[in-house]
Amino acid sequence: MEKIYIKTYGCSNNQAESEIMEGLLKEKGYVFSDEKEADLVIVNTCSVKSSTENTIVADVKRLDSLGKKIVIAGCISDADPMLARKLAVKAGIIGTHNISKINEVVENTLEGRQIEITGKNTEIKILQPKIRKNPIIDIVPIESGCNSNCTFCSTKLAKGDLKSYSIEDITKQIKSARQEGCKEFWLTGQDCSCYGFDIGTDMADLINDVTSKIDGRYFIRVGMMNPLHTKKFTQKLIDAYKHHNVFKFLHLPVQSGSDNILIEMRRGHNSENYFYIVDEFRKNFPKMSLVTDIIVGFPGESDEDFQKSIELIEKSRPEFVNVSKFASRPGTRASKMKQLPSQLLKERSEKLWQIVTRIALEKNKEWVGWKGQAIVDEYNHEKGTWLAKNFAYRPIIIQNDRKLELGQLVDVEIVDANRSLVGKLV
Repeated sequence: MEKIYIKTYGCSNNQAESEIMEGLLKEKGYVFSDEKEADLVIVNTCSVKSSTENTIVADVKRLDSLGKKIVIAGCISDADPMLARKLAVKAGIIGTHNISKINEVVENTLEGRQIEITGKNTEIKILQPKIRKNPIIDIVPIESGCNSNCTFCSTKLAKGDLKSYSIEDITKQIKSARQEGCKEFWLTGQDCSCYGFDIGTDMADLINDVTSKIDGRYFIRVGMMNPLHTKKFTQKLIDAYKHHNVFKFLHLPVQSGSDNILIEMRRGHNSENYFYIVDEFRKNFPKMSLVTDIIVGFPGESDEDFQKSIELIEKSRPEFVNVSKFASRPGTRASKMKQLPSQLLKERSEKLWQIVTRIALEKNKEWVGWKGQAIVDEYNHEKGTWLAKNFAYRPIIIQNDRKLELGQLVDVEIVDANRSLVGKLV
């Protein structure tokens, strides 16, 4: 049987889709290897950033030059099908909405027949066979698409409008994964804050259903949530977060501190909405983890607009900020706007990154001396260290002589903090 290798770019949702594709292929008897030994490579693509796309383009061309048979999967296949077709003439192409047909595409590609299966449908990506990269973490897609129309976003072109999966099926998926030994559950989607709006429910209801029906000690991590929709049910969401099985982790991408730029982005929220959500969460969870995203150099961003982004970060002091230089994506409204000079984007990005790095270090140092439980969820073979996460989803590096186990709860004291938190067993 031919050997297959899956290479994944992008978000946790893409990782979940790769795990499902591997599960479906394994059921058909395919075996998996590293890239060098593989007869066919599936490249699960991401279209969010141009820098990532450039890396993918170079990678596919390299694989093609090596004579590898290739299947191009993921967001590029739907968001920019012309690009997918150009990358490798003989490559099979499968869109993000059609991964259940991966066996058909792989079989045809291996036999030398070019096949393309794209287009939106109502495919449900839970309760599917999967091969997890981490045996204790189940990445649970809860939806496809979103309810927003941000002018910079190419993911919307691939994923389309919101399609939420039922609470019953999601809870069933998590219950099944619990029986298979999973201890962490990442609820993932393009925008978890609008989950359920199309079926008369919301994220708080989903969390409450899982925590009320599934006993034992496990951890739920909620994925990215747009302030636009989060503001509609903040208090209800906070109440759901109070359950001890929910990580006190809030990924709330604001994208800009300037309300004028947020209007141009069509985000649907303003900076005040962001601060309200952050303040309310911190009142209830003082040592929670806050992550946000900032796009630097959006078309029309003035020095004053940029300064407001700096002020927002200085005031809200997130544990981490994903800083991205704006890069226009084909087919988006923002690609038709007048672009700022690349040198200006570089300067602003570097300036903001220095501030973000300083705040992250200051926030890390606040954890020194903390003692409590953490779940072991990763081992670094090269460094001989374990990685554990505490209640706030803060990663703690543990160097330990005795063998730990993935999924084990350990008592930890944080003894040092630089770019990372360092802990010891107590």
